Amino acid sequence: MDLMGKVMTANGASVDETELAAQLRTCGLVRTVADRGYRRLDDSHSALLETLATILNATDAPPIDLHIEEALAELEGPRFFFVQHVLCDLIPLLNVDQDVLLAFITRLLDAGGNDLAAGAPSTAFGEWTRKNPVRAFKVYEAARAGDNLALRQLFTVLVMNTDIEESLIFAQAHEREAKLAALSALGAMELGERYDEVLNILLQGASSNDEDIAVRSLEAGYRAAAQRKTLAPVGLDEQLERVVQTRSPISIHLAVDLLWRHRVGLTENAMNLCLDAAADVDPDSAGTISHLDHAAYLLVGAGHAEKVIFLLSKLFDRSKGRITLSAFQSTYYALKNAGSDVVGGAVVYWLLNGNTYTHQCVASEVCGVGNDDPPFSIPTSSIPLEPLDQLYLCRKAIGWFFIDPLAAVTIPLAVLRDGASDIKNDVLDLIYNPLLVSYGGKLKDYLERYAESIPDLAEVLTRKAALQDAMEGIERLVELHPSEMQREAAHVQWHEQMERSMEQGRRKSIFEDLVTKQYILYGRSSLTPIHTGEGTTHLTETGMHSFSVSSELPILDIVDPVGLEHMLLQFKLEQREQR
Repeated sequence: MDLMGKVMTANGASVDETELAAQLRTCGLVRTVADRGYRRLDDSHSALLETLATILNATDAPPIDLHIEEALAELEGPRFFFVQHVLCDLIPLLNVDQDVLLAFITRLLDAGGNDLAAGAPSTAFGEWTRKNPVRAFKVYEAARAGDNLALRQLFTVLVMNTDIEESLIFAQAHEREAKLAALSALGAMELGERYDEVLNILLQGASSNDEDIAVRSLEAGYRAAAQRKTLAPVGLDEQLERVVQTRSPISIHLAVDLLWRHRVGLTENAMNLCLDAAADVDPDSAGTISHLDHAAYLLVGAGHAEKVIFLLSKLFDRSKGRITLSAFQSTYYALKNAGSDVVGGAVVYWLLNGNTYTHQCVASEVCGVGNDDPPFSIPTSSIPLEPLDQLYLCRKAIGWFFIDPLAAVTIPLAVLRDGASDIKNDVLDLIYNPLLVSYGGKLKDYLERYAESIPDLAEVLTRKAALQDAMEGIERLVELHPSEMQREAAHVQWHEQMERSMEQGRRKSIFEDLVTKQYILYGRSSLTPIHTGEGTTHLTETGMHSFSVSSELPILDIVDPVGLEHMLLQFKLEQREQR
């Protein structure tokens, strides 16, 4: 082969230019890159880019969009983005007509959809305009003429070229799409000495009756302030209050994004406005709720845990349980990471001030089976001052957390330790019945740890011991045992239900076709079929080790289930006295 037909790189990698040119003319650029399969870190990657640029920049070059529609239709999932990465590396090296390149990257953007990597072609186009100042100027001209493709890339070109002057011109123009792009660009740039000038323009935009322009100006203003690590001017706060009062989806999304991305630029008043607006988020707005989870996580880390706790309570109540703590796992992790006292303070606030929906959210998150320690602790500062509120709090904790006795007893213990003395006997009675009457084991051991520091616990522990002695041998009473027929019927029913549930679970599982089946051998090992390349299968045996989780069935649920259910229901539904 003729060595003159190859492009060589410094590390010796080479690409046959003649062969590559023929492939480009036959298959088109996108298919050629897909077929070559070069990876960005391969030695041959730079050689491929250099050769492609040489061929495509020639006067008789094949068009870069040859067969592009068919080629993009053939690319699915990760393969599309692999090809896109290579094309984005190539775009800044090209010297082709602007209109052709704009149409080319627009097709790539449309094919990428909503993926986080889908915007890479815009960045590559911005890099292309930086190679020659004339290119950016031509984009501006096309945008002023109303060219939709140029308008779509205007934001990127302004930011990549740090063109404050042109951004100000577009921001004060009448063409709406160009104005919106320019406003966003001003917020994304390093403004330097022109910060005050730009903020004045953004403040004017924020006062617009056009909600899109007002929202875009506010976002840009707070973003610019956050980049300088300074608070935004008060005038922006006034316009923010006007906009978020509408509670439109776009205004709520703005409030959430300001909390997440530009909190550093928010004054205390602006932060409170955003938090109040965020509490009215539509439960069906999954994207906004996800952003709010990120924002709340950061707010907890920045020392605003109390604001977040208040926000979550309003979210649960206003959404009537459609939004739960399961949508705020990052936030709840941040609260737990801040300390068990922080979580305990949150639990106290939610039980005291939330409605039934909030109580359900809290119970589903803090209660667990087999816990060896309480999931939170109660700081003295969290206990309400009024004795009636303290007693109300104890009943709420027992009513909602009864399934997890260690979680249920934590608040009554804190009230015994730091609460009002005149309700001490009432709290002790609650600890005894229904908690100690129902549970022994871990709860009894846990209370014994505090018997020395809280002497009043000794009396209820003595009552528990007496109850245990009185119940000794009760399990041998034949009258309390189910008959053999009842046992057999229950066993058959349970077995059939488990078989149906397992089969239904397998049919609905997204992992059914992704994982291999294992066969359990008498509970001591498992066999996994391994498929070899020759079409044969062999079994691999894996030893198994035991692990256990212990839980305790409450005695009252056996001897007096109706009475227990009635008591817990009273505790759950009790209303706090308004004073």
